[in-house]
Amino acid sequence: MKTAGLVVLALLLAPAAFAGSEPDEEGFVELFNGKDVSNFEIKGNQDDFAVKDGVIHCEQGGKGDWMLSKKEKFSDFVLKVEWRVSAKGNSGVFIRAGGVGVPWTDGYEVQISCEEPRRDDSHCTGSLYAFQAVDPRPDETPEKWRTFEITCKGPTIAVKVDGEKVCELDQATKDETKEKALSGYVGVQDSHGPQGTWIEYRSIKVKELK
Repeated sequence: MKTAGLVVLALLLAPAAFAGSEPDEEGFVELFNGKDVSNFEIKGNQDDFAVKDGVIHCEQGGKGDWMLSKKEKFSDFVLKVEWRVSAKGNSGVFIRAGGVGVPWTDGYEVQISCEEPRRDDSHCTGSLYAFQAVDPRPDETPEKWRTFEITCKGPTIAVKVDGEKVCELDQATKDETKEKALSGYVGVQDSHGPQGTWIEYRSIKVKELK
């Protein structure tokens, strides 16, 4: 009993990065609790990220606001995000953001786009926006649930869309990326396409790599 009590005490005192979240069988911790966005810090309009029926829903805001999970920085990790976007929609997922400047420059943005006309391969869905093009280009049919799997390990970043790798960057090989940080916050952008467009997120989960 004494040993059991010590174990319980240790668990109570152990730091929890995200209250109420336990790793799943694959080791991922869900950052979105399905009820609110309290695990995130919103930059801009606090009403941009509304939770409806267990899904984060953002309608056209026009400002490109964002929210970052600012309780912990991640270095080597896998981030999985389930999302869907409307026709003509525009949004993105942020990794290794510094939390001070705009996250698509002090970190990276994995682009989400159903814009018309279609963006080029360096600015379309799955690209590391402006830093690394996709190859192959993923399907961009609107209003379908999709999954990003973004793996960051050292200077290498790889992006899968619906299980297929579409983008990879060794940031040490490019002058414009070689000084970028190897750790930072993760987060998502609001909807900032034309009026009537939207973006939704139903899962944002991370697994740290040892």
